[in-house]
Order: sequence, then C-alpha cells, then structure tokens
Amino acid sequence: PLTLPATAQGRIFGGDHGQSSDSDLYRFDAKAGDQWIFETNASRSGSPLDTKIEILTADGQPVPRLLLRCIRDSELEFRGISGDSRGARLKNWEEIFVNDYFYIGGEIVKQFRQRRGPDAENDFYPDTGARFCFWDTTPRAHAVGEPAYQVLPYPVGTQLPGNGLPVFTVNFENDDESQRKLGKDSRLTFVAPADGAYLVRIADVRNFSGDNFKYDLVARRPQPDFKVTLTGANPTVSAGSGKQFSVKAERLDNFAGPIRIDITGLPPGFQASTPIVILPGLFEAHGIINCLSDAAAPTEANWGLTKVTATATIAGKEVTHDVNNLGTVKKADKPKVIVHLENIEAPVQPGTLATGFPKPPEITIEPGGSITCKLRVERNGFNDRIAFDVPNLPHGIIVDDIGLSGILIPEGQTERTVFLRAEPWVPEQSRTFFAIAQVEGNQGSCPMVI
Repeated sequence: PLTLPATAQGRIFGGDHGQSSDSDLYRFDAKAGDQWIFETNASRSGSPLDTKIEILTADGQPVPRLLLRCIRDSELEFRGISGDSRGARLKNWEEIFVNDYFYIGGEIVKQFRQRRGPDAENDFYPDTGARFCFWDTTPRAHAVGEPAYQVLPYPVGTQLPGNGLPVFTVNFENDDESQRKLGKDSRLTFVAPADGAYLVRIADVRNFSGDNFKYDLVARRPQPDFKVTLTGANPTVSAGSGKQFSVKAERLDNFAGPIRIDITGLPPGFQASTPIVILPGLFEAHGIINCLSDAAAPTEANWGLTKVTATATIAGKEVTHDVNNLGTVKKADKPKVIVHLENIEAPVQPGTLATGFPKPPEITIEPGGSITCKLRVERNGFNDRIAFDVPNLPHGIIVDDIGLSGILIPEGQTERTVFLRAEPWVPEQSRTFFAIAQVEGNQGSCPMVI
C-alpha cells in the first residue's frame, strides 16, 4: 500500500536467465477527479531496467483513459520511421490537415505542418525537434506500410456508431515518457475516473529482470510551471538591419497555456520585437533585434540594463520567471542586403516612433482567407538571388504559393509579393513576424504585425 504522495523503491527480479514476468504492484486510494503523476527513475540512475507504468483497477484490470474513433485510414509510405523521427510520409496526405490526431501502432501524434507535396513529410508536434506523443503514449519505430488512422478522442463510455473503421481504447499506461525528457524512464498522468482503490504496476517492458534492475517510483501532485531559454544571445547587428533570436519553453507537468516574453531596457538606437508570445501548446517563438543606421555603438553597460522576463497564467495566478539576457550586442557596418516587409497598400513612414524606428506596418487576415504583403531588399553590391525565411507567423498561417524553391528574389530584382494563407481555425490575435535573408549573415527586416 501507498499513501500518496509517496516515493517507493523496488527491484524487478526473478526467473531464469534474466527473463521473467516479475512486476511490482502498489495499492493506493483516490477520489474521482484526483490527479497524480507517477514517474520512475531507473535508467537515469544507471539501472538496466526499462520501466513501464500501468494503472489497474483493484482487481487488476486496465483503467481506460479515452476512446479513439478512427475517421480516416492511411499508412506509412516510402519508408519507415524511427522513434526519433520528426514526421512521416502518410498516404492520402491531401486529406490530412493541421492539428489532426493520428494513431500509429499504439502512439498518438498530432500534425503540426501539412505535407507540402509528394516528396515532403507530415510534420508532427512539437514545432521543433523529434515528435512528441499525446495521452502518455510512447514514440516507437514503424515500418513502411504500417496502418495509420486519423482519430477523434471521446470520453470512455461514449456510444460510437460503426463506420467500418476501428475504435481504439487508450489505457492509463506509459513506457518511455512521451516528451522524451526521461530517456527510458516512464511518466504517467492519472486522473481517477471514480472513487476507489487502484493499483500502479511497474515492470520491465521487455520482461527482463535481474538483481540490479532497481528503480524509484515517485507519486506526486502535478505542479504545472514553465522555463524559458533565449538562444541567439550576444549577436552582432548590422546598421539598418536586424538579427533573429529565439525563445524556447520547457513546459512542466502538462502546462500548455500561452507564455509572454517581455524585453525592456534596450540601449538607444536598438529595438527588439516585444512582447513575444509562445502560443498555447507550442514550445518556441522568434524575435528580431534591430539597429538604426545612425545608432551609437552600444557598450556593455548599456546592455546590462536590458531585462527579459517570461509570464504566464497558471491556475488563475500570474507567474513570472527571469529569462537569460540578450548578452552583449555589437553593432556592425551597413550590410550588403537590407530587408523590408511592407504593407502593399500603406507605405512605411520612417521614424514614426520615439525610438526613431518606424511604426510596424500591419496587415489583417481573416480565418480561412489570404492576404499579401511586399518583401523588398536594398542591394548594396550584392546581386545574387536571395532566399528568405518568414519566422514567427501565428500557428496555422503559412507563406503560400512558394513552390519547391521557397521564397526567392531572383538576381537583379529587389522585391516580390508574399502570399499568406490562414487556416479556418486560427484564433483572433495580433503577432509580430519578420523576414530573414539567407545570405550575408542572415539579415532581418523590422517586424510587421499580422
């Protein structure tokens, strides 16, 4: 028996030749709606144990978590994927959209970016790095041709009329932690469906065992929180241009709300896009620091006054954490390429803000609609073609009609129209974005507001 919260130590041991069906069971009581996080520490401490956590009823039956109704079938094509892959090539990709859930051989993923043609992949959440899984399922390797299903989640007990496709039951269990923070160790969030006694079972997922197959089991209440790290500190910013930086969130204990990053105290002649918002359920956002052509070279003392903070609302309470600073920013000479993003119908008026920078141009897009803006460059001795990125657009808004070559301004030309398209579900918001030229040190534009 365990009285929660608690920490227990155990060992998976028994059988011949290191193989066994040994498992450890702990009994605990919970009220309906109680939330507990169970996690193991084994491989992180050098144990050869590869843990699996399961929650069972008092008589040893799995506790169902939700139902997944399949609404469209697909399969992996072209090649298989590893557990660390970012995405996959899914058949019938033209029918798959952003934020669709997919069930692939026991794991549940969510599409972050649509496949942009037959030679591209469906990218899964999160916005960067290897894919995460949802509802504590575990990323796994999958072979080419393996079935995949677009699914909708439903509460346990929902009556789902047959449609010729399977209905999967997801139980409260976890092999490897679904966001890859714990290596081979396990983490499971349990929400008690009813008052009563439950069992938590710990075993080796391979049915291995041994005298040194030790583990710690921690049972605790969720403590949702976040940490934010700034990357791209200590940049060199060219006169009249900008340099990109990023902010990345580590979300703790299922916290999924928006996180606002504020930057204050920049020296004269410099500006940074602020506030920057890491959108709900996402992990990264991007900003730009710009320098006026006639700005004085900053000093280390100037930059010592700059402060970066991250704020979010958790359980109705505003929580603020300090973020590592921009460091020491240096000013460089005027670059060979200067980038501008402009509203086609409203030219930028220079020097309209007290800082000496122009007021950011604005464009408005409707959910499900499209809008255009103008990308313009000043060429100062650079005559080759220029490829661009457009970072920090709201999730669900993309640069459309770019073809296989991406966003380009050809040799000798100085401007092009950029087409932006929004998915129908994009919520109302205002967000800054900018353009980055992938030449001459990745020069950036001043921010624009959508």
